[in-house]
Amino acid sequence: MEIRIKEVSKKDRLKQVEEQFRSWEVLGTKAEAEKAEKKTTFVTISREYGCAAFRIGNAVAEALNAELRGPSQIPWAVYDRKLVDLVCEDHKLNRTLVETLDRQRKHVFSDYITGIFTGEPSSIKVFKKCASTIFSLASHGRVILIGRASSLITEKLAGGLHVRIVAPLDWRVEQVAAFEKIDSPGEARRHVQKMDAEREKFASDFLGRSVNEPDIYHMVLNQKLLGIEGIVELILKAFEAGK
Repeated sequence: MEIRIKEVSKKDRLKQVEEQFRSWEVLGTKAEAEKAEKKTTFVTISREYGCAAFRIGNAVAEALNAELRGPSQIPWAVYDRKLVDLVCEDHKLNRTLVETLDRQRKHVFSDYITGIFTGEPSSIKVFKKCASTIFSLASHGRVILIGRASSLITEKLAGGLHVRIVAPLDWRVEQVAAFEKIDSPGEARRHVQKMDAEREKFASDFLGRSVNEPDIYHMVLNQKLLGIEGIVELILKAFEAGK
């Protein structure tokens, strides 16, 4: 299988998501869910700051979509933090998700997420809305979810392939400095460490867990050693194993 790594514009990404939502509305998800109980139906990608999670996710989605047969099949789509936030804020899209979820999956999520909290300040309410959206997207299937502690939020849901992308700190600092045009190596290092800490704090504050726990994931992959193409190839092989 040819692996293509390319940049995707925001307009193209939104078009991809809108196409997926239309498919869900027209076809529903019950039949898909029944057929997919024992195979991989969604992917979560957690990453250390400076690793190329979206490029990896997009290449995986493109390869999987190339294998779909017929216009009636729901396409795979990639959701990073910004797209998840957009879906959370868009009540029309979020309502489509909620209305097409079957009751059993709603119940599983409700039991899981409610058991985490003893109080519900405003920040918790915002997180629960975001977590509900992530869980809903994963329940529908054929989504690749990047960040937002999606691996932890969906770990009780069958059909997930959870991936963690890591790399040595010095390598990530070099990548970030070049990509974000940071001239000072010390400043770039502080920025990478700050972003890593913020992501860790997000999971710790809201879920009481660490995104660094290796047993959360099916695969922990080193981008410096494997490269983007190597990681994409391994994820696709994991799909084959899960069929």
